[in-house]
Amino acid sequence: MALDMNIKDLLLKTLEGLGREDFKKFKFYTDLPESVKENADRTDITARLMNKHGKNAGEKTIQILENNNNNNLAQKLRNDLAKITGSISSVDNKQIGKFKRELQENLRKSYLTVPEGNTGHSRQEPLENVYTELNISRGVAGLPDKQHEVLQMEMCGVAEEESIQPCDIFESQEPLRTMLTVGFAGIGKTFLVRKFVLDWASGGTNTDVDFIFPFAFRELNLEEGRSFSLAELIRLFVWESKAIKMLDLILVSLQESANRHYQSSEIKILFVLDGLDESRLKLDLSDERKVDPDVTGAYPVEVLLAHLIKGNLLPCARVWITTRPQAAHDIPPRLVDGRTEVKGFSHSQRLDYFRKRFPAEEDVIQHIQKSRTVFIMCHLPIFCWLTATVLRDHRKHGKELPKTLTEMYTEFLLYHLDKSKERDSRKSTAYVKALAKLAFQHLMKKQQIFYEKDLQESGLDDPQGAKDSGVFTVVFKEVPPLKKYQRKMFQFIHLTVQEYLAALYVMMSLFQDNKNVLDDSGWTRLVWKRNPLAGVHKAAIRKASESEGNLDLFLRFLLGLSLQCNQDLLGELLKVPENYRHSKAETVRLIKRQIERNSPEENINLFYCLNELKDESLLEQIQQYLKKGKLYTWDLRPAMWSALVFFLRASDEAMSCFDLRKYAPSEKGLRMLLPVVMASQKSVLRGCWLGKKSCEALASVLSSSRTLSHLDLSWNDLHDDGLEALAAGLAKPQCTLQVLRLRGCWLGKKSCEALASVLSSSRTLSHLDLSFNKLCDDGLMALAAGLAKPQCTLRLLRLVWCEIGTRGCVSLAKALRSNPSHLQELDLGGNIIGEEGKLALAEVQKDPRCSLKIDWFRMFWMS
Repeated sequence: MALDMNIKDLLLKTLEGLGREDFKKFKFYTDLPESVKENADRTDITARLMNKHGKNAGEKTIQILENNNNNNLAQKLRNDLAKITGSISSVDNKQIGKFKRELQENLRKSYLTVPEGNTGHSRQEPLENVYTELNISRGVAGLPDKQHEVLQMEMCGVAEEESIQPCDIFESQEPLRTMLTVGFAGIGKTFLVRKFVLDWASGGTNTDVDFIFPFAFRELNLEEGRSFSLAELIRLFVWESKAIKMLDLILVSLQESANRHYQSSEIKILFVLDGLDESRLKLDLSDERKVDPDVTGAYPVEVLLAHLIKGNLLPCARVWITTRPQAAHDIPPRLVDGRTEVKGFSHSQRLDYFRKRFPAEEDVIQHIQKSRTVFIMCHLPIFCWLTATVLRDHRKHGKELPKTLTEMYTEFLLYHLDKSKERDSRKSTAYVKALAKLAFQHLMKKQQIFYEKDLQESGLDDPQGAKDSGVFTVVFKEVPPLKKYQRKMFQFIHLTVQEYLAALYVMMSLFQDNKNVLDDSGWTRLVWKRNPLAGVHKAAIRKASESEGNLDLFLRFLLGLSLQCNQDLLGELLKVPENYRHSKAETVRLIKRQIERNSPEENINLFYCLNELKDESLLEQIQQYLKKGKLYTWDLRPAMWSALVFFLRASDEAMSCFDLRKYAPSEKGLRMLLPVVMASQKSVLRGCWLGKKSCEALASVLSSSRTLSHLDLSWNDLHDDGLEALAAGLAKPQCTLQVLRLRGCWLGKKSCEALASVLSSSRTLSHLDLSFNKLCDDGLMALAAGLAKPQCTLRLLRLVWCEIGTRGCVSLAKALRSNPSHLQELDLGGNIIGEEGKLALAEVQKDPRCSLKIDWFRMFWMS
């Protein structure tokens, strides 16, 4: 490497500065063989020092020079080395501390206030006044489903759970370099970043961090294709870093050090990359090769960021990435060491919000709760505000409260459009259509951040005039950059607003321009037929099915806007032709035909579409089936299975505890109702004649479910091969399961070996019930290998009637002695473990680190 060559040249130059006698003394003090020292010249000694000590050859030379009292030459070499390596020793702790304090003060001034609402830069509020306490969970959940975020919210809701504080995000018992924080659009990820940085800059939290460099992808987009060194990128986007005069030297030194761990780094740096979902950069994170880029070299911004995320640049620095769930798939799991999730208002927080705004109107609260979609959406603070705005206006004028999501957004738009007309803004309608066009075009490109050229291409040539219209500033806003960046950026106040307006644009294009903008064939102009909207709906359903969830809510809004009641409300905006007629029944038939072709999981959003169309015929049919008792699986059409999945996933009772025996206790029943198991908190599948195929399907659920914590598979014919298949899912780091019951499943030694591997890797499994299986001593000995691992988190183990004897019990006791702190309760009832086994377990209990409880009377009585 060039750096090695520079060090070598410096050493040779230094040795050439020694006189004959001094050089003889220098050779004497080197740790080279005597046969080498005798005839070696300065070039030979230099080469051998480099070969033996590598990048530390300079420090070794300085040490020898000082031993020989060649102090001036030693100091000169130290200074010259500092210039080419950026040695941290050349930047003493006082300087690092000074740079840190100056960076903190600059960031504190920048992050102390934020713009209020959509007011741009004009009005600033203290962050502490605006910041809403967020629910943040520790990241053990799997990567999100490829579903629309709203659908994920509706299916899982927001549980009441303990939240971690922003400052504790990086707390971990294991080495952690890259943290991924996910959260739905508008949930507060950027506010969380600002809160974290402000708390650090104020000096109260994460005091071990020396430098934080926050970046926003929405700003990085503007430099796509341009090349920077890492120091140049930091100075451009983190202008507060101007205080760090020796930034280049610090970065070079950290890159050239052999240290790859943040915890042991002499200077601790955190890079924040906020909003990966807003990135338009082509980050190539697929290449697994380790390269050593030049930290001082210039690279295109997307290449530079990819090297940073992959750990090729500054492997000892931490990287924190925030993103919406969908974009989390863009980062390979191998590059992520920890995950956290930002969640919204809990159930009780939502109710508190509306009770404050409607203190004496409990019927309004009840109305919100009746619509599952509306109530779930209200876990987003911005949607609470939107809903409260609409409902307050309806109560004031005595109008019927909106029931569907489409009605809610339509009323919200019209409310602010009416306010705009009060300002005598005649262009409001034209601006809405231009915004709708922008929303549609960029939704198809999966883009939520816009720049001035995007606005101009959509017909918004006069942004200031649009702002003056009023409605523009309510649904659309200028994004205040985190830094003092010149170019303007814009976005809708929430992704769902963009999706609603995109659907509105499709309807406007149909009615006003006679075009089907969803037709990819190039023949967008329609010949007016009896029902042209059916063609638009068909194209929309096809596009949504191909979009992996990105267009799910857009489809709901589009179908909802086909209802006569919504078209009547939007009369002036839509301008529906007088001779136009549309039959809702035709669209309903179209959706039902699609439901028959899809899997139950794929159909969930289509049932929400039927809700927007106010058609509940399939749900009424499945409820009639359920009234008759257990379902006959051979008699149930695919559409009915889908209806059952939707019905159960919308049920709080089923989501709390799903019992397969109540519906279809069979392998086919489990296969069809897997989406319910995945979304439930507890699933009881005991005694349902399940086998290996069921375990393979459940393994996939365990590695991706974000809610399932209890699973009861007792009294099924799993056998060892079934359990081995299940263990593949249990061992995944994304698995959140806490309690696993496997009573009477015909398990043996091989099952115990598989479970031992799970116990040594699972971060959550705390309760395991293996009672009434023929484990014998060999099985327990295999299981004990997992219990002995320090990573094991098991707290309760039940082994009732497992044919365990003394040998197995002694092996278990040995494992618990080596790792005594985790297991708290052990049930060995019904096993004859003998006096030696009892004594071995009693010895474990004497360990002061142990809190193990054993019911000796129960063990004796059952034996």
